Amino acid sequence: MPLDVDFISFNDVKEKGLNGYDVVINAGFEGSAWSGGEAWDDEVVAKLNEWVYSGGAFIGVNDPSALRGYDTFFRMAQVLGVDKDTGEKICHGRYTFDVEGSNVICDGTEVDGSKDVYITDGETKVLLSDNGMPSITVHDFGKGKGVYLSSFRHNEVNNRTLLNLILMAAGESIDQNYLTDNVYTECCYYPEGKQLVVINNSEQTQTTTVKTEFGNKVLKIEGFDTAIVEL
Repeated sequence: MPLDVDFISFNDVKEKGLNGYDVVINAGFEGSAWSGGEAWDDEVVAKLNEWVYSGGAFIGVNDPSALRGYDTFFRMAQVLGVDKDTGEKICHGRYTFDVEGSNVICDGTEVDGSKDVYITDGETKVLLSDNGMPSITVHDFGKGKGVYLSSFRHNEVNNRTLLNLILMAAGESIDQNYLTDNVYTECCYYPEGKQLVVINNSEQTQTTTVKTEFGNKVLKIEGFDTAIVEL
């Protein structure tokens, strides 16, 4: 993806803060090193809440910030607008929801739902559902956003949807220069040489359009082939 990425630890959040970051992703199952487990202490939660409220974006996948023994299973539930019912407390009903149409979600996106995940806030927007369960949601929190995906499977369509969610959460347009309009293709621009490189990641021939500062470039690329264009 055309993004600058750092891998940061929970201690980094405490000691260095999150200035300079637009989006934080926490993805993993309960108790795993990826989700964090007991690393989700009050200091980490407070710093992330403050950062999102001031304009940051927190994206959670599977069991983000999961830790038992608190009022919520997801410690970032207030930001995400969703939580998971582990059976530890009596549920007195859940919010109903309608799925909102969004050009952020690509056709063919597949995110498996979890019967235990429920929205906690009537303001939480459900962008995709699976068998009546919310599978992709977005929730405003102060000036920032919380985004939740109940699962993630690596493929071209899901990858583009994830990129769109990151851009949306960061306040960026998904329709900008040097992004292809075909999910099976991707591109990279080298400004010094004014060269645009476009790759077809599928075995079928694909037609794709790339918006550039020099106008739209439409290319037809054979399966698993690469096109190099001088701009």
